[in-house]
Amino acid sequence: MAQDFQFKYFTISQNRTALKVGTDSMLLGALISANAPKYALDLGAGTGVLSLMLCQKFPTLNVDAIEIDKGAFQDCLFNVNQSSWSEQVHAIHGDYLNYVFLRSYDLIVSNPPFYLEHAAGMKRESEVAKHTSKEDFSMFISVVKSLLTQDGTCWMIIPHAQLMFLKDCTKNVSLYVNEIIYIDAKESKPNSRIVVSLSNFSTPINTSRLVIRNEDNSYSDSYINLTKEFHSKDLKK
Repeated sequence: MAQDFQFKYFTISQNRTALKVGTDSMLLGALISANAPKYALDLGAGTGVLSLMLCQKFPTLNVDAIEIDKGAFQDCLFNVNQSSWSEQVHAIHGDYLNYVFLRSYDLIVSNPPFYLEHAAGMKRESEVAKHTSKEDFSMFISVVKSLLTQDGTCWMIIPHAQLMFLKDCTKNVSLYVNEIIYIDAKESKPNSRIVVSLSNFSTPINTSRLVIRNEDNSYSDSYINLTKEFHSKDLKK
């Protein structure tokens, strides 16, 4: 049985999902910024961790959280119902590539399957869940375009190696990369991930960099300061 992940203001049960809470979700949830969003969409919500982080950041936000995997959806529903934001998060069991959404959103977030290889031969559920096809990723970007309000933003985290493909996908649907945060596992291990902000407007791309760990494997001050409102434990210890 997987151990619950204790956040500062909520708990994530992850007994039925293949993908557990990790640094990617923590980074993305902590880095997202938006100007008083009203309606958010969590595409591929998993255990609901990003949805609950958003509610902590934006107390009046309403979130639709859609998840295709039955076990992950059950965890998501449980976590939402046990949280302080149960009235604000609507958990949906469905495939966001085919689901008929009834509104548009001024904030869309996703920690999508992002390894662009076929999952054939993979046995572990966690491996399969992390992989997608280029066609499905392109469709995912099209879904974002169709659901994002004219002045809304979409935030996601992907491997650095997929940046050019992401830019190709966004170009095809007239979305634009506005911000890129380069994530270094350590200074000696740069570009492990990128956090990206997209919108309907073309602007000069704002870039920055975040190092997660020092060379001695302790957490960097930047990471500690970024996530201190979410982590329930003191990362300096």
